[in-house]
Amino acid sequence: MTKGRTVVWPNFFIVGAPKCGTTSLYAHLKRHPQVFLPDMKEPHFFVTDRPPSRDVSRARRLTCVGNQDKYLRLYEAAVGIPAIGDASSTYLWDPNAAERIREICPLARIVICLRDPVVRAHSHFLMNRRIGMESLPTFERAIQADLTIRDHRFWGGRLYIELGRYHEQVRRYLETFGRDQVLIVLFDELTKLPQVVLARVTRHLGIRSLPAEEGELSKAHNPFRMPRFGAMYRFVTLRISPELRRRVLPDRLRAWLGNNSVLYSAEKPLLDLPTRKVLQEIYDPDIAALEALLARPLPELRESWV
Repeated sequence: MTKGRTVVWPNFFIVGAPKCGTTSLYAHLKRHPQVFLPDMKEPHFFVTDRPPSRDVSRARRLTCVGNQDKYLRLYEAAVGIPAIGDASSTYLWDPNAAERIREICPLARIVICLRDPVVRAHSHFLMNRRIGMESLPTFERAIQADLTIRDHRFWGGRLYIELGRYHEQVRRYLETFGRDQVLIVLFDELTKLPQVVLARVTRHLGIRSLPAEEGELSKAHNPFRMPRFGAMYRFVTLRISPELRRRVLPDRLRAWLGNNSVLYSAEKPLLDLPTRKVLQEIYDPDIAALEALLARPLPELRESWV
């Protein structure tokens, strides 16, 4: 007990990587009666690389919770629920997050979401352009800039390339928790066979399968959209916290605004061939090492390759 409260920690973690389906998996599992996930999808509590204090708006938007009492308050309503989760995409890349999680939750179940790293990097770039965190106008220029960075940090850094180097990140979790506690979920499988993947995830968590309508499972969460009025979008997302937006705008109105074709374009820019080839050369040995580590082929991680 802490100050009269029962202390509840998560017992499973969806650890990333970013733009690999963590939002969809979070949304599907949040509907499960045996699962508790806080409304704050990504508390980032177990990371050691904190946002710099000078970047207050970004830190607030990303809701990085560093205070233990504040973090535990997210789980006050989870007493008695079998599967209690944290879905922070920073945990896979952060070099110390796995060990910090194990110190608190040694029996935690880990779910790692992976995606074709070339497509992941492009999707990450488009997201950063949308929210005003990328100043370079093209993916080619952003990748060239990313290649010159030596001191990589999650907050404020590009990390388009580094976040897709999966081998070392996955190895760290396997060595920290053991293979039985770690489940790999591939983005392509989640989008094409959501019912199969969710059944696999619920078995991993030790809870019953999620009965769901096929239409709900096929719904895209966090899909691509580029605001037509970029300055206004960046002001709202960077200056007004997600919690305040949720309080002020009803869910249906926020959903309608988010899918309004007048406000957003769904036409995704193409990934240029030269940059694609550069990334393929970078990622090919890393994927081969990951396949050897997992003792299985991973063609899904090369699905977009030419």
